[in-house]
Amino acid sequence: MAKTTKAAAKTEKTETKAAETTKAAAKTEKAETKPVAKKTAAKTAAKAVVKETKVNVTIEFQSKNTSVDTLVEAVKEAYKADGNTDAVESIELFVQPENGVAYYVVNGKTEGKSVNL
Repeated sequence: MAKTTKAAAKTEKTETKAAETTKAAAKTEKAETKPVAKKTAAKTAAKAVVKETKVNVTIEFQSKNTSVDTLVEAVKEAYKADGNTDAVESIELFVQPENGVAYYVVNGKTEGKSVNL
């Protein structure tokens, strides 16, 4: 009976070591998975950056035409010609092609100004 007890104790000891090895392996695997997951998420986020869509708008009325880009440049020049030194952060355009005019607001302040189409 002593041999059976020793054999059972030896088997139990082996099973305990196996369980500890399995736990250690699981912790190592979990630790290795986290950085890889973070790197993969960062790469995916970098790829998800949306490229800006280029749009070209042309306004036509009674055989005259102009592009929005041309209007924006005209507004910037008119704004600076009026003696403004602030950087142009925003422009709101109100186009009236029947009058041949585009009214603008720069940085939410300049109002009632216009440029010809």
